[in-house]
Amino acid sequence: MKPTIFTIVTLSLLVTACGSSEQAAASLHPTGVHLQAVYEIPKTLEGQPSLHEQMAYLVWFPEGYGQDPDKKWPLIYFLHGSGAAEYDSTFVMSFGLPEVLLVGDEPEDFPFVVISPQAFSSIAWWEGQTPQVLNALLADVIERYQIDDRRVYLTGLSMGGYGSWFQARDYPDTFAAMISISGSGFRTSLPPGPEELCAMGNLPVWIIHGQLDQISAPSAAEYYAQGYERFCDAELVFTLYPDVGHLGAYQRAYRDPALYAWLLGHELAPVEPSLSE
Repeated sequence: MKPTIFTIVTLSLLVTACGSSEQAAASLHPTGVHLQAVYEIPKTLEGQPSLHEQMAYLVWFPEGYGQDPDKKWPLIYFLHGSGAAEYDSTFVMSFGLPEVLLVGDEPEDFPFVVISPQAFSSIAWWEGQTPQVLNALLADVIERYQIDDRRVYLTGLSMGGYGSWFQARDYPDTFAAMISISGSGFRTSLPPGPEELCAMGNLPVWIIHGQLDQISAPSAAEYYAQGYERFCDAELVFTLYPDVGHLGAYQRAYRDPALYAWLLGHELAPVEPSLSE
């Protein structure tokens, strides 16, 4: 049964468990509800002292998760937008994919684990150490849960839409595909040169924007789409909804089954084993 009321469970097990005991307990995790977890950030990140101790995040498990301990599931990494002094779980579940899951509007066949990090107060996704924390959190999630690391997908809206571009640029070999909504590119009116624009490698990208958006310029999203398609050796899909604005674009997009079918059509190539000399 899909949830119809606000549902969140504080799942301390996800924070404290590790190793085989964690996998054994996977079947005990509720599915179809948002679960609150906390990532304990290491003392150092990529050789630098950490500036933060924790990052909170929400977990959503699809139906059937944990029943087969050997099954690996695709993952959607969702970056929320701005608009609050503190990005608590109530705020994160009010918009975008978490809101769609909360009210049960996702497609009937929705096989994804969804991880929704909660940004640090007053810090955008691309500022400070946030990109490094997001990368470390994702690595922990892939190890901690039953995740197929070849089917990890990145998406975000508004601030999170921009944040997705920055994250994919900094860690280009992590994601199989990306969808940015109501905020695409590196927060400039025109895209940068091909070297920076194509730093995401050949990552397939779907850009979605509302023509009536008065917060993030539709023209900037279109310029980025044109530049990425022209200069970068990668798949690009651009959708401009003619009748909606900033909010309406992601309200519609995350309810579209075509988005999730498109994501599942992409996966990272398997890593070739190194040959011993």
